[in-house]
Amino acid sequence: MDDGHIIARLLEDTVAKYPDYPAVRWIVKKQIPEKLYRELNEDRNKVAGALLKNGFEGKQVAMIGTSSYEWIASYLGIVSTKITAVPLDPMLPPLELCDLINRSDSEALFIAPKLASMITTVKENCPAVRLFVVLDGKPSPEDPSIVSFAEFIAGEDGAAVAEDKRPLSDDVCTIIFTSGTTGKSKGVMLTQRNLYDDVTNVVVTFDPGTTMLSVLPVHHAYCLVMDWLKGFSLGATLYINDSLLHMVRNIGKVKPQVLLMVPLMIETIGKRLAAIDSDLPKPEIGKQLMGENLEYIFSGGAHLDPAYISLFEEYGIKVCEGYGMSECSPTISSNGQTGNRPGSVGKVLANMQVRFVDGEIQVKGSNVMKGYYKMPKETEEAFSDGWLRTGDLGRMDEDGYLYITGRLKNLIILSNGENVSPEEVENTLLTHDLVGEVVISGEENGNGLAARIYPDPDVVEAKGLSPEDVTAQLQGILDDYNKTQPLYRAITTMKVRKFPFLKNATKKIVRAKMDVDEAPEEG
Repeated sequence: MDDGHIIARLLEDTVAKYPDYPAVRWIVKKQIPEKLYRELNEDRNKVAGALLKNGFEGKQVAMIGTSSYEWIASYLGIVSTKITAVPLDPMLPPLELCDLINRSDSEALFIAPKLASMITTVKENCPAVRLFVVLDGKPSPEDPSIVSFAEFIAGEDGAAVAEDKRPLSDDVCTIIFTSGTTGKSKGVMLTQRNLYDDVTNVVVTFDPGTTMLSVLPVHHAYCLVMDWLKGFSLGATLYINDSLLHMVRNIGKVKPQVLLMVPLMIETIGKRLAAIDSDLPKPEIGKQLMGENLEYIFSGGAHLDPAYISLFEEYGIKVCEGYGMSECSPTISSNGQTGNRPGSVGKVLANMQVRFVDGEIQVKGSNVMKGYYKMPKETEEAFSDGWLRTGDLGRMDEDGYLYITGRLKNLIILSNGENVSPEEVENTLLTHDLVGEVVISGEENGNGLAARIYPDPDVVEAKGLSPEDVTAQLQGILDDYNKTQPLYRAITTMKVRKFPFLKNATKKIVRAKMDVDEAPEEG
């Protein structure tokens, strides 16, 4: 018999206890609309019912948009059934999104109204997609396959999903695409149990009605699972941040008790706090900037300088750092309310095991993914004797706190928590004939990418280019690339090489020596 480790239970347990508590609030100019837990539950049941009625059981449904009530209600509706949600990064170029829609075999698309113009491109490139739901947008009178969220659920009564239509614990419920070192993003298949067990094994205790402000991208596992699903399991009230530009202002306005952030956000606010020149006690300054209720900031997605943990402590705010990856739903370890050791990424969750092989952190447990969607070779390579290889180097102290000491993989983790596959960027740049060899790395400060380029000498000679011409043309190639990319994938630094990169016996570039620019040895 199935043990019922499914996402629907997390919400249903809260709805049973706190039906009239506010679940979601969002800022619209000077107004703050809200939906109660019973309303959220009803709307997700309507989404589930409409999808089942339209024949999507056992199918994949893609989602493109930023955090909104409709996005969250739709996601919960999708995963309340035997349907798989595929959240995608709305900042990616349209054709790249089409590729992910096709690779995930998605047959429906839930899309934010601001991105509805992309529907034409999806129709042209994704023939399997037969339904478009515009989240809080308007339906298309000319095209019956395009409906608004309100229209899509209008005919549903909000009744609970029938027992035989509910998912089992080991059914895949979410596919999250993550950058891969092969240069091709991989669809991480997460099961109902993966996400349920992640939520229930991250131990925090907050009272029902605790206020949280969600400031991270909802398509990330960290935000989706730890902000939204964990928040709902606690009966919290989640506010949606309407813009990163307004984040600090909204923190002061909403006065949350809990925030989830990436290190770049914490560093930015920390510098702002430290720059305030005031005779007031530091905890008072913290309350003025961050609201009087803020107690905890949970940090994940990248390494956090422990100096910021100490800094925020002076202002009366506890920063707890955790560690994970999409393949682990995403949490592997976390510092918490009772045990917080700055510099470490906390203790491993109770349902997870860790071992070290040649210094590499390898994990096993019920948070670990089922595999990569339709990528059996990559799935096999990700595991060693049933243990997931994280690609991270680490150690554990005598008290069981985990420390990250480096990375085995080439994957670049920027300070905002975004992952970038260098090979993916390199392969794009290598389509230009002037680019002979290229290595992409992260900037030392964690913001942006650096490109080291060896120009193709034959092209340079054939075109009679001067060194100045070469630099100008390469910069033009990078400028054109940046125009098609999200800001976090922009190349901010270029170094033009005089000589080819050093290579190993199989003629692969030795990345560890990418800054060595010397004439190759003869022979």
